[in-house]
Amino acid sequence: MGVRRRYQNLIIVAFLVLTIGVYIGRQSATTMFHGDAGPDPAGHVSVIGFRDGEIFYEYERHNLITTIGSTQLRDFLGFSNHTNAACIYLSLSDDGAPAASWTKLPTEITINGLDRETGTPTVVNATAYQVTYTWTATASDTVDCTGLHWVVTDDSDDNMLAAAAISSVSLQANDMLQVTWTVNIPDG
Repeated sequence: MGVRRRYQNLIIVAFLVLTIGVYIGRQSATTMFHGDAGPDPAGHVSVIGFRDGEIFYEYERHNLITTIGSTQLRDFLGFSNHTNAACIYLSLSDDGAPAASWTKLPTEITINGLDRETGTPTVVNATAYQVTYTWTATASDTVDCTGLHWVVTDDSDDNMLAAAAISSVSLQANDMLQVTWTVNIPDG
């Protein structure tokens, strides 16, 4: 009976250690990845290039929410509410990887038919929306980055919600480039 009791005690101790480990791991993961604020707003960008009616380029990527983009969300939700402008304006550039400190795309393209434009917004579900626009290039240009703004004026500053680097696409005259931003504000 002594051996049997030791095995039972060993199994109970192992179960308790495993349970405590799982609990601590879940708590650490919650704190490390989400903190007390809950999940972050997220976005996704899809870019498709068309040449002579055929797709020649496709790329998808998650975006980076800029610092001023986070401030805009905070203000819109009630802190300052200085503007109620919708984030439906899309831009292109030849910049590399975006930084959270960006307030616009540093080398935003404002020529060749690729200037900032008003996208078409659609509701995806209760917590997400999409904005889509298709440009037609009037001359050759290279695009490496896209931005989502709350002001339509070309190359204006302090109004970029998010940015995303994409795999470089070289456009020729009459090529079409379709960008679709999906913005998701997680539910509780």
